[in-house]
Amino acid sequence: MPHLLLLGGGHAHVEVLRQWAAHPLPGWRVTLLTREWMSPYSGMLPGVIAGLYQPEEALIDITALTARCNAALILDRATGIDPRRRRVQRAQGADVDWDLLSIDTGATPDVGRVPGAAEHALPLKPIDALLPRLRGIFHEAHPGQRIAVVGAGAAGVEVALALAVRLDAAITLVAGASGLLPGFPGRLRRRAGQALAARKVALRSGRNVTEVAQGAVHFDGAPSLPAESVIWATGAAAAPWLAETGLARDARGFLRVDACLRAEGHSHIFAAGDVASFGAGLPKAGVFAVRQGPVLAANLRAVARGRAPRPYRPQRDYLRLLSLADGTALGTRNGLIFGGRWVWWLKDRLDRGFMARYQG
Repeated sequence: MPHLLLLGGGHAHVEVLRQWAAHPLPGWRVTLLTREWMSPYSGMLPGVIAGLYQPEEALIDITALTARCNAALILDRATGIDPRRRRVQRAQGADVDWDLLSIDTGATPDVGRVPGAAEHALPLKPIDALLPRLRGIFHEAHPGQRIAVVGAGAAGVEVALALAVRLDAAITLVAGASGLLPGFPGRLRRRAGQALAARKVALRSGRNVTEVAQGAVHFDGAPSLPAESVIWATGAAAAPWLAETGLARDARGFLRVDACLRAEGHSHIFAAGDVASFGAGLPKAGVFAVRQGPVLAANLRAVARGRAPRPYRPQRDYLRLLSLADGTALGTRNGLIFGGRWVWWLKDRLDRGFMARYQG
């Protein structure tokens, strides 16, 4: 039987599995190779940190999902891809052959460019590794505990606010030279700054981090920031092993895909989510992986049947919702800025609706 291998349990692949369960493709066998038996939904992570959700509410049971679509599950980490031989290398087992391959392994933490970050900072991803270490921080929490969150994009802001709600600690959000929420409208940035101030989250901006040491974050030309714990929420990086695959990559190392989400020059390899570099480059945001899921599922089915895939057309603007960890949220779309409890209700409803599709 021809073999579809899904590499990684990201947001796009859980949709492929759901659709395969609802409408199996006769004559094909499916395997998911992922290192996580529970796939976390990043959109609910700040809510888990703030105590608004139980951890299991933000987790997709991959074992149950693969069972529903009669797919095989291999719990392991990929270490390489041989496109010519159509084979994936594993960290702890035999290679896996495939006829059709889809890659949705996400990105890795961008800790390599700052000395000491890999050793002394706790990256937000992978989330399954983050949650146990966060529980350690909560267990050891004490009044006045100093925590630095490095990176002031949406994830960093949400996590800093969630920690401020959860802990009686001194939280500092390190925005660096790019400032608070780069790329967001100015009015939303101001409202987010007000929310940080209301929660007594200090904002440190203007200087980038040059080193992370035990107990401190260092800057170039600015005083160091004492911190018992450092949360790393900066941009994503590509997995180093992708460089050995021979597949086309962009300047940052992510896999280049065409309009149909196929790896450039390879009609039987697809990629979606953060691991993929589409067109001029999409933000590494979960909303794109979620929207790519149905297109990826349709294209894998089409190629399996010998038909042409269809293009993925990303939305020009998309709804961006920012949890303030207190039952309210901020949002923006098409230039509009809005906030309040109803925005949190909307975010909560969308997140729970997404999870309900995969939690059985």
